[in-house]
Amino acid sequence: MSICKNTIRWVLLLDVLLALSVIVLLTILEFGTVPQQRIGFYCNDPKISFKFMGDTISITLLIVGSLVAPLIVMWIAEYTYYPASSYDTAFGCAGSRAKQVWQWYGYYSIGIIALTFICDVMKTLIGEPRPHFLDTCKPREAMNCTDGYVETYTCTNTVDSDWFVSDSSKSFPSGHSALSTFTTIFIVWYLHSRLPNRTFFLKPWLQCMMCLWAVICSLTRIGDRRHHWWDVLAGGTLGFAFSVLTVSVQCRKFRVENVSQVYNVSQVYNEPIENRQISFNDKKQQSVKKLLHETIVDLPEGRELKNVKSTTWKE
Repeated sequence: MSICKNTIRWVLLLDVLLALSVIVLLTILEFGTVPQQRIGFYCNDPKISFKFMGDTISITLLIVGSLVAPLIVMWIAEYTYYPASSYDTAFGCAGSRAKQVWQWYGYYSIGIIALTFICDVMKTLIGEPRPHFLDTCKPREAMNCTDGYVETYTCTNTVDSDWFVSDSSKSFPSGHSALSTFTTIFIVWYLHSRLPNRTFFLKPWLQCMMCLWAVICSLTRIGDRRHHWWDVLAGGTLGFAFSVLTVSVQCRKFRVENVSQVYNVSQVYNEPIENRQISFNDKKQQSVKKLLHETIVDLPEGRELKNVKSTTWKE
């Protein structure tokens, strides 16, 4: 037992270290002095000449919503619709309601951290100017530029922070769109798999509300002039792909063979349930007895076995 506990501790320690290393890399990519690729711009390009207007959905609200919403939804649904006895390990569960919820949430956290890391790497490698690039960066080369393409530039904005100025050339893809789509697909799929169909409109209504979150987070990025439409489309595609991968592979589409599912199967076979398990042994034994009964050959006393003709299954 002590060996198993020590193994689990080492595995947990390894997972924590790996998660911390990814967070450190994210921090370095976002706030560090990592060399960044910069795409040039055309003078007087209307697509990057908008004024900075702020964020309708702030990064803080996005992060809080992405971290808290799935946990709240899963806890409420599992506590409301499923008894504590339905999480027995014999049915493929984690052993308890808390363990099952935290297991799914752990997979969700892995997926959203990986998605954030990929988005930050793409932003750094591509370096596309945002729609408010000229207003935020104030490149020196654009002051007397009337025509042509500027390949290299120097930002002259000293009022705002260096991070904000550098972020003006990290438009592709949209992180808001990616994270909100990831969260939405995860919760919508969870509600579809785990929420019982007791009413016609409850489940579709909740799923519609979650889709509205992704729509608002995505479209406001275009309306706020923080992203181009293709940035939002790329971010939504990434979020959708990562969410489908997380739910299908790691969460196994939230399929748990709980007591209610086993009970439904038992009704089909008209078999009783003992200790929350289907008794297939009785039916198997009856089938074997019936088969043996049909193939028994009576041998009179003194008759040798070699004189008995072999009985085929057809006979």
